[in-house]
Amino acid sequence: MKKIILSIWFILPFIVAYGQNSAEIETPKIITKLKIGNTANFGDKSIKFIKVTEDSRCPTDMMCVWAGEAKIIIAIYKGNTLIEEKELVFGDQNINPDQIKVLLTTPRKTIFGYKINPYPSSKTPITSSEYYLELLLQ
Repeated sequence: MKKIILSIWFILPFIVAYGQNSAEIETPKIITKLKIGNTANFGDKSIKFIKVTEDSRCPTDMMCVWAGEAKIIIAIYKGNTLIEEKELVFGDQNINPDQIKVLLTTPRKTIFGYKINPYPSSKTPITSSEYYLELLLQ
C-alpha cells in the first residue's frame, strides 16, 4: 500500500505539469519583413513601406532619459489605387500591445505593423535601405 501511495505522489507532479503545458496559446506570426520601397500583397490590397521620417530611439548601448521613437510612412493600395497613407510611430524595443498597429483588414486576415528594425546602436549608423517593418498576420 505504501508503494502505491509513494508511486502516486511521485507521478502526480508530472501529470499536473504536463496538463498545464497542454493549453495552446495562439501567437501572431511574422509573415514578412517589408523593406523600404517594397510592397506586400494581400489579395487585392497591398502595403508599401515608403520611408522612415524619424528615428530618435535610444541606442541599445546607451542610457537615455527618453526612449525615443521611430516614425515611418506606409501606403495602402487596393489594386493600383492608393487608398491612404499612414504614419506609424513605434517606441522603444519593448513591444507593448498599444504599439501593434492594424494596417489592413481583409475578409480573412488582419495585418498588423509590429515593429521597425534594425534597432539603433551608437556604434553603427543605420542606412535607410537597412530599415524594415515587421508585419504580423492574425
